[in-house]
Amino acid sequence: MHNVWLYRPQAAMCLLALALGLTTGNASAEEAEGNWNGLLVGYHIVVHVRKDAAGHYSATLDSPDQGTFKLPTDKVAVDADHFSFTVPTIGASYAGTWRADQQAWVGGWTQGKALQLGVPLPLVLSRMSGAVSTQVMKRPQEEAIAANPHPYRQREVSFSNAAAGVTLSGTLSLPDGPDPFPAVVLVSGTGPVTRDAAYVGHKMFVVLADALNRRGIAVLRYDKRGVGKSTGDYAAATPTDLAADVGAALQFLKAQPEIAPDHIGLVGHSEGGALAPAVAVRMPTVRFVVLLAGPGMRFDRLLSLRDAKILKASGMRDDEIQKKTAFLNQLYADVETAKSDAEVHSLVKTRIDAALASKIISPASVDVLTRQLTSPWGRQALSYEPAAALSKLHIPVLALNGSLDLWMPSTENLSLIRTALKHNPDATIIELPNLNHAFQTVKLPTPYDGIDVEETFAPAALKIIGDWVAAHGT
Repeated sequence: MHNVWLYRPQAAMCLLALALGLTTGNASAEEAEGNWNGLLVGYHIVVHVRKDAAGHYSATLDSPDQGTFKLPTDKVAVDADHFSFTVPTIGASYAGTWRADQQAWVGGWTQGKALQLGVPLPLVLSRMSGAVSTQVMKRPQEEAIAANPHPYRQREVSFSNAAAGVTLSGTLSLPDGPDPFPAVVLVSGTGPVTRDAAYVGHKMFVVLADALNRRGIAVLRYDKRGVGKSTGDYAAATPTDLAADVGAALQFLKAQPEIAPDHIGLVGHSEGGALAPAVAVRMPTVRFVVLLAGPGMRFDRLLSLRDAKILKASGMRDDEIQKKTAFLNQLYADVETAKSDAEVHSLVKTRIDAALASKIISPASVDVLTRQLTSPWGRQALSYEPAAALSKLHIPVLALNGSLDLWMPSTENLSLIRTALKHNPDATIIELPNLNHAFQTVKLPTPYDGIDVEETFAPAALKIIGDWVAAHGT
């Protein structure tokens, strides 16, 4: 529901091969034509810049680690010392300054929630003298899974949300041994996320599924609608639409001959931790729920709290934090109270124009912020109250969060989850020390603290989840 993605940092960090259209002002401090290489959250990117006879620049950008995508860009600017552009399709922006001492464009990439809050990811673009290096950051857990034999088998599957006309593609992994197996559906966080729940070079759901499979639990994970091999339009989806997709996954799983139909649960991360209880309340197929960094508070209040914590951790002054959060809070309130789409667009434009004039936000954030808050998702999500569904759950629930999670602040959300589940006799709520939003072990809370971490999923958290699901799924 990041960014406005709950965790896009989820995954949200969609990368890349972009088609850029660059225009020039003054002569650049460095001739821009040529190939430029940088490393963004563990992924290599290469910018290929060309200049035509009229002196106009164009470029493409690709990621050797991820393949090629063609995404439109706009608001591109080049002057003597600066290079910037936005990628509206994925709500991203880059701004760099030429540094002669480094012979590189030194700047920051912002995307989704990070963009509107002004929290950049470092991206340095250096001129390439040869082929881009294919060395990537180490991911020991994922590498071990890929290299070693599996005590489970995997198959590609697809299933339909017939009412929406959407076909979802995913992976069903089944443990070795006699069936039928208890099973879970993994429900990912906000944003156009694939079945792997990839974030800053990590594949969270690959590691989680492996751990559950080794405990005798079957796992279904899938690409969100409009993502990967799934059909549909993610950008037009509301939380209600995404919940319906979860329901379709459950129905498919229940019908598989290898699955024990009375022993199926949901494991939801971030936004998935909001969708899972809502689905479980209306579908008796669900026999247990695991919430991984799931929300406990109403979304508008959650966003306000998270905004302030992220800005503080990013080193912003208190007075600037107050201005930004006051602006965003008013935007959230406007979207919730507006009586029509036209009124939403009018109110958002008025607020954003005023904030831009007051330099509360940057020009690069205007388009993405406007799209997010006027989208079908934004209008529905802001008023969502997780406690309404949580309080109706009378099945086993496990709620986990990391103490260093900035995107879903642990203390406040777990407290409200505990209150909502106070009448549930089989509710287990645990705050795990020194873990971030992606359940990685970190030293300090930072907006992008998983970038330089080799660990994909803390083993201690995997054991708690595996023990609990094994005990409640049979």
